Amino acid sequence: MYEKRRILLLLCFFITLAAAYARAKEGEKETPVHEQRGADLYMLNYNKFIQYGFYPSAIGQAAHFSGGWGVLFGQRAALLVDHIFAIGAGYEVSLYASRGRIDGDRTGPERYTSYIAPPASRPKFLYGGGYIAYHIFSEKIVNFSLGALAGWGRLGQDYAAGHGSTFFILEPELYLFVNLPRYARIGVGTSYRISWGVNYRGITDRDFRGFSLGLQIQAGFL
Repeated sequence: MYEKRRILLLLCFFITLAAAYARAKEGEKETPVHEQRGADLYMLNYNKFIQYGFYPSAIGQAAHFSGGWGVLFGQRAALLVDHIFAIGAGYEVSLYASRGRIDGDRTGPERYTSYIAPPASRPKFLYGGGYIAYHIFSEKIVNFSLGALAGWGRLGQDYAAGHGSTFFILEPELYLFVNLPRYARIGVGTSYRISWGVNYRGITDRDFRGFSLGLQIQAGFL
């Protein structure tokens, strides 16, 4: 009796296995051979289907600090993958930013413009690092990009020498672009500076952090 049950169970198992195999073969027949081969070739040669590009860009920004506005200039250089994802590097440097405009202290020489005030009241800063961006509807005439610059910076009496402080910077951005003929586009956008470690002559992260309004021009293989 036990042997009969054992044989019956084995028979049921093999019948189920044969049915599953037959169903799998039937599913393969439903998929055209050329489609299956095309999918296999695409996966094996995926890198051949990716389109690469490159662009440098120039950015001018009106930057807001706790005490007022300043002017920044920067550049980006990025490798573009499939017209969508950009990865590269960039920097920003201050062109006009008096101490009074950064921390709001306009007493004494701070009430004058940064060009005629003493050097102590004319701090200079620069920051830069890695850059990434994601372009939305990149092939449309009007498109968007979400990006961020992350790295290190310096605030001091001079850009690289003299007394100053170093800080970490993260600057997310949002831009609206218009594609131009011949591998170029122009855009307007906004960004926000998030810093950690600013400490120079009373200027702190609270004074340095703020948003910027920018104009950006990109040109290259977009």
